[in-house]
Formats: sequence, C-alpha cells, structure tokens
Amino acid sequence: MEKPLALTLLYTSNIRGDIHMLPRLYTFMQSLLPAQRQGTLLLDLGNACADEVWHCEITRGRSTLIVLDGMGYHVANVDSTLDPINRAKAEDVVTMGLVYAGRNWAYHIPPVTDETIQVTAHPIADDNLRLQIDLTPADMTQLDKRVLRLQDVSAGQVGVVQVDLTDNIPQLAGSTIHDLPANTPPNPTIVASVEFVESEARYFQKKQDES
Repeated sequence: MEKPLALTLLYTSNIRGDIHMLPRLYTFMQSLLPAQRQGTLLLDLGNACADEVWHCEITRGRSTLIVLDGMGYHVANVDSTLDPINRAKAEDVVTMGLVYAGRNWAYHIPPVTDETIQVTAHPIADDNLRLQIDLTPADMTQLDKRVLRLQDVSAGQVGVVQVDLTDNIPQLAGSTIHDLPANTPPNPTIVASVEFVESEARYFQKKQDES
C-alpha cells in the first residue's frame, strides 16, 4: 500500500469537560474536512477534562474522551491528564489512540498503515521516521527536522494544518485556526453520545454514594 503523500490535521485542545459544546463542534469540524478524507487526522492536544467538572471527576477524566471517540477522533494526548490506571480503563472503552510517555500512535487509517508517521507526546531523534506529530501544545505551529508541533487552541477552536509529504523532507503547506460559529447546529448523534456519557457518569456517582 502506498504511503500518504499529504496529510490534513484537524485538532482541538482545552475542552476541559465542556461536552455540551461537542455536538456543535462536530458539525463544524465536518464542514472543515477536505473532500478527500483519506489522509485526514482528528487529534486532541490534551486537557479534555477538568477536575472541577462533575462528570470528569466521577470518571477520573475519561468522559470527554469517550465523546471524542464517538466523533471519530484518531488520537488524543492524555500524557498529563490520566494516571496509569485510568489510562488503561480508557483504552478499554475507546478505539482511538491515546498517547503519553512511552506510548505513540503509528498512522493507521484503513487501508493505509504507515509506521514512519508517528503521533507522540514526546518526539525523539529518529531518521527512520518521515514525520512525528507532537501533541504537546506549542506556542506556534511549525515543522522542524521532521517534527510537527501544533499551536495550542482554546475550547471552541479548531486548528487545521496541511502537510506535504511528496518530497523526502515534509513541508508545512498551511496552518489556520477557526472559531466555532455561534449559530452552528448540534449533531443529533453526538448529542445522544453526550447524554449516554452523562447517564453513565450519574450511575457511577450513585453507586459511589451508596457504597
């Protein structure tokens, strides 16, 4: 199978448990997707949950990740937000990749798998890799020595980055940040996902109160 010649990245960050925003954000992200979906990655840079949000506290930071998984995200950075026990629990219930110290995600969008493209929270020097996508938020988006760093965004913003992989050295082809329009309608399927996650969190909370 041929390796991808271009990538489009859509990414978010700092959602901090605002799962009621996500049905609208999903609608908006769908409008930003290119016509050719192959080679498009949906990524989250971290801070998906916040301890002060009730469902994040009950699920130990897993609730927002479950909704993001339902939105079709490929990878999320949980390096500083989930402890090992809750990382393992999250990995049992989501299909997207979770990256943290010691765990990367190799590019895999069926039918294409490319081990030379890695999504990571800790890039390393490795000449065998075509591209490393660093999910640790950066001050600005830049591609240097085959490592792509992504500018941090606020909740309700979507970063869009294009990378050209046709040459031996990958090139940054474009980078923009979009604000979620106020009049964006919610996607009904993601609304249902949010309701399910909240229902499960209430159930867990009830069980804890009874114990």
